[in-house]
This record gives sequence, structure tokens and C-alpha cells, in this order.
Amino acid sequence: MHASWVEAALIGGGAIVGWYATHRWRVSGAPAPRGPSSDYLEGLNYLVNEQPDRAVEAFLRAVAVDRDTVETQFALGALFRRRGEVDRAIRVHQNLIARETLEPAFREQASYALAQDYLRAGLYDRAEKLLLELAEGGTYRIAALKDLSSIYELERDWDKAIAIHHKLARIGRTDHPTAIAHYHCEIAEAALAAGELDRAEQHLDMARAEQKRFPRAMLLAADLAIVRKDPADAVRLLRSVPLQSPQLAGEVLPRLVRALTAAGREADLAALLGDLAGDGKDVADAIAHAAILAGALSAPALLALARDYVGREPAVAETVAALLPEGVPDEATLRRLCAALRRQALRAPRFRCGNCGFSAASFFWQCPGCKSWDTLKPLTPSDLAGRPPGAAR
Repeated sequence: MHASWVEAALIGGGAIVGWYATHRWRVSGAPAPRGPSSDYLEGLNYLVNEQPDRAVEAFLRAVAVDRDTVETQFALGALFRRRGEVDRAIRVHQNLIARETLEPAFREQASYALAQDYLRAGLYDRAEKLLLELAEGGTYRIAALKDLSSIYELERDWDKAIAIHHKLARIGRTDHPTAIAHYHCEIAEAALAAGELDRAEQHLDMARAEQKRFPRAMLLAADLAIVRKDPADAVRLLRSVPLQSPQLAGEVLPRLVRALTAAGREADLAALLGDLAGDGKDVADAIAHAAILAGALSAPALLALARDYVGREPAVAETVAALLPEGVPDEATLRRLCAALRRQALRAPRFRCGNCGFSAASFFWQCPGCKSWDTLKPLTPSDLAGRPPGAAR
């Protein structure tokens, strides 16, 4: 098995340092430097063979013999952090930084390594202080900005997160182009919950300035319109979300019912759902799936969408065809079938991240696993049955 990227980096770093020292000696005419110790080489060998415990022992012996071996100290600190011995990693990197003769490049490397130690230990305030210095420029500027972004997301300090992502966007190195819009939506959502309607509207405008026709901002704007007793505007906003993002039907449907109820227009639900269903099978199926999972099939229009959906969904249609030769369940059978689908879904994760595979029972705008935005998608009955969508019946 190949060595991990951490180990490869350590090995490569040691080789580079060795080349640099030899090259400088040849150019300057200074006395030849002492080569790496046998313990250091032994430690590298253990790393290659994925024996970290024995590598630590060898590196400790090397440090005991020669405390000036910087590359050994970095290798040792990285190994301690990897093993979860963060306190020891912190001491190694603090000792490196305390050296008055340490070269600037190594000092910068030690500062970033110490920041990683603090992050691993959950000491975010200490990590932030080091990362802010590194983010001013140098080799670790981009990495430091991304780490700061992660800290501010964890602390839900959205204003600082916005400032950091603006810096990343200016240098074209942001991994999540929609992150700033989501940060504004987080602020707007909190303001809406606190009754600060003008502040919520302000940040929603900022979110939509960052990302045109941003689905999350449109959903929150619909919530704001309902609070301001403007259900017609809420319906207008909600009408456009499934067309752009069918997977958000589960977020749209309850808001749509709430908006129509507030306007006294419950009877318009059938016509509106019919219009949405006419925009394509994906939109119709997404609405039907959301209604089944929510147990919201009291409206005849939703029941009709559910009937079409179970006839098309491979994992369900096959079962229906086996139990009902005519293939068309009556209303009572359809409701029992939908109730069974809902119970099955509630016993299992309902959403899965398309980036890392993280599964969850609830919807998140940001994946709790990989911290990516907009990657959680609802699972269909075919997903739950382990069948690819569209598989032959």
C-alpha cells in the first residue's frame, strides 16, 4: 500500500531540505554538512512502510541526538498530530518557533503546523491568531484563509466568514462559489426569527447580488413575504424554485400551502400544482415525493401527482404491478402504499451528499460531513432500494 499524502510530503520535504543544504554548501564553500542521522533515515523507512509507532520512536532518538534537525522536528510533529497526540505536536512546533536562528521559511511552516495543531485540539482562538498572520501573505496564505473560513463557519460568525470569502474570491481560490450567498442567508434567517424584518431583507438582497436567482434566498424571501402578509409575492417566489431546483420541492411545498392558506386561496393549490407538474416530469415527481414524505395528500391534486409518481418510480411501480395486475391502485390502496413509502423513508436517511456520501434524516444546506454547500439531495425509493433510477422494471 502506498504511503499517505502526509507521509509522502514529509519524505519529499526531507529530500528537498537535504538537497538545499548540500547545494548551499557547494556554492558557499563552507564545510560539508553532516548527513541525516541513521535514526532519521530509519524513521523515514518506517513511514514508507506505514509503521507510524516505530517511526515516532526513531524520530525521537534522532531528536535526542541532534535537536537542530528541523526536518526531523516537522516529521515528528506531524506524526504526533496524526496519532492524536496533539499536546506533543504543539510542544514540538512551539519549540521550533522559539528558535532565534530558524530560517523565515521554516518559521512560517512551523506557524502553520502549530495552527493545524490548535485546530485539531479545538483551540480555535489560538489557531485564528496564527492564521490571520499567515493570511497576510506568503506560502500559506490560501491555506490560512480557507482554514479561517472553516473556523468562522463552525463559530457561525458569518460576517467574518463573508470577509474571508471575499478575499478568496478576489484571488480566484474559493472552493464554494455560493458560500457568501449562504452566509447572508444564515444572517437573514436569524434576523427573520428575531423579527428583524428589514435586516433580513437587506441580507437577502446581498445574497441575491452574489448569486442571481439563488433558491435559498427565494425561499427565505417567501417566508418574509408571508410574515409581511403578502402571500401573493410568496407564491410568486415559490413558484419559480422547483423549476430551478426540483430537489427542493420538500422545502417549497409546506411554504406554498402556508402562503395559499394565508391568502384564503386553498382552492388554488390544485391549479398551481398542475402548472408546476406541466413544467416537466422531474418537477412533478419531486413535488409528489415531497408530499408523500410529508404525509400531505389531503388535496386531490397532490394525490393525483402521487398516483402518477408511484406508476413511474421503478422501485415502486414493480411492486404495484406484482400486487395489482391492472397496475392502477384505487384511492384507498394508493394511500396505504404512500403511507408505507413514508414509513420506509422515515426509518432510513432521507438525504445524501453527492460529494462525500454523508447521509442524514434532515435536510442541510451545508453537508455536515464535507462542509460543502448545496450537495445534499433527497433519496428516492429507488435509492433506498439500492436500484439506479430508471432501471428496467
